[in-house]
This record gives sequence, C-alpha cells and structure tokens, in this order.
Amino acid sequence: MINRIEDLVTAAKLKHNMPCVAAAAANDSNVIESINLAKEAGIIAGAWLIGPETDIRKIAADDGVGLGPFEVINEPDPLAAIEKSIKLLVDKKCDILMKGKVTTGDLMKKVLDKQYGFRTERAMSHIGVFTSPGENRIMLLTDAGINIAPGLSRKRDIILNAVDVAQCLGIERPKVAVLSFIETNDSTAQSVVDAIMLVNMNQNGEIPGCVVEGPYALDNAISPESARIKKLKGEVAGRADILVAHDINVGNALYKALGIWSKAVLAAVVAGSKIPIVVPSRADSKETKLHSIALASLLVK
Repeated sequence: MINRIEDLVTAAKLKHNMPCVAAAAANDSNVIESINLAKEAGIIAGAWLIGPETDIRKIAADDGVGLGPFEVINEPDPLAAIEKSIKLLVDKKCDILMKGKVTTGDLMKKVLDKQYGFRTERAMSHIGVFTSPGENRIMLLTDAGINIAPGLSRKRDIILNAVDVAQCLGIERPKVAVLSFIETNDSTAQSVVDAIMLVNMNQNGEIPGCVVEGPYALDNAISPESARIKKLKGEVAGRADILVAHDINVGNALYKALGIWSKAVLAAVVAGSKIPIVVPSRADSKETKLHSIALASLLVK
C-alpha cells in the first residue's frame, strides 16, 4: 500500500512495462522538466513532445534538459498538437496523454470525441491524490477539474473512478465522504440530498467496493476529534480516504488550498477513460507533474 505521495515514483519503478507519454503543446518548462525527471527516475520509457519545436528546444536548452531520449514533433497550432498527441495513443505508440500549454477544456473535448474510442460507460473525472497533512497516509479528492456541477448519476461515476484509483494504490475498501456544509440530513440543500442518495446507492450495491457516508462537513470527514465532538459514529467519520466535492467550486478550491497553504505535494489524473490523462494546472510545480506522471503510470493497463 502506498502511504505517501512520494511513494508513487517508487511504485511506478516496479512496473515491468514502462509507459510512454504524449505531451500536447509541450512548450512549457515544468512539463519538459517533469517528463525528464520521470525518465531519469525510470518510470517512463520515453515521451513525444508535440508543439512548436523551436520553443521546445529553447526551453529544454535553458533548463539544461537533453532531448535525446525524446521525440519532438513540430506543431505550432495547439489544437493540432492535441490531435497529434491523441493519434499517438490511438496508434499505441504512447500510453499516457499529458496536457501542456493548452486548456483542459480543449484537451478533453478531443478526448471525448467518439472517433478515438477512449470513452467508457462512465463519465470522466479529475482525481487529486495527496499525503494527508500530519499523517502517514494518502487521501483522494474529487472532482477538482472536470465536472462543473455533477448530478447524481455523474457523482456515482465520480466515486467509482476514485475507488478504482484508490484500490490501485492499495486501499482495498476506501472510505468515501460526500461533502456538504453540514453533517445532518434535515436540509433540502442539493449537496445534502445527493449525499443521502449516494449513501443509499452504496448500501444497495450500486456503488460497490467502498463504504460511502454523508453528508459530512469537511472537518468531520478528516478530523477524528471533530467527529468525536459531534458524536458521529460512522465508519468514515474523521477517517475518509476519498473526499467527494459537491461541485467544481468546492473541489478546485480545496485542491489549490492544499498546494498553496498546506504546501502539500500533489498528484492528479483524469480517470474514467481507457487511457490515463494528466491535466496539471500550468501553475503546478514540476514535482506535482512528476508525481502525476507516476500516478498515471500505475493506472496504465
């Protein structure tokens, strides 16, 4: 079982078949450096850097990164760079798609195009992984980057995607907390209504492989002391493995607060697709991008 985010790289090194990364619009310093770090760490076999070749080579030279182990495809147009990156995965030349200097929306629009065959029966969702501050265990947060205002069926998919990732990391039966602003069931707020329904779906076997509880305010989900004070007796109370945000406003704010205020080292991936997708924020550190590549590597089938 992986207990700390830094263990992702160690675990990825143990894979027998190292994956290859296709980076769309790779003219970004942190993207190039993180891919180089991943190669040096022995967690990827190589990478294709698609974007304006002159810019890519200048950035690499300025950062002291040798491009010998990588393929560079010249494509100045960002949307065309996305298409060429996706084609590499369709042709089985690469295993992981990584976002460079393009928007998440533009990248996901192409990924969702049915002609490429990446879609599954589930909706895709963003999953952040981090070391719980002050603890020797990892936690997951979803959805911080893809689904804006998910309804009930979409939230079911979001939980199932996160459970798959958690189990890949060694958490056999993840404890899932559905977040709201309160922990009681007597509100008509949509976050409360959805939480109650998701708990019922879990109990009915529609969300297997985990235990789902909620609604939980954030403190009750992650702090045993807060759960004790409020006399919450659930299995998830104070010990959640997965935090499910009501919408992207909550999820994105929590994710960024972890990185900025808590200085947490993060990793993130888009799941629910036939391929793992790394969609880092351009402000993410090269370490976060490296750990995201390692996480995606573990998810390659």
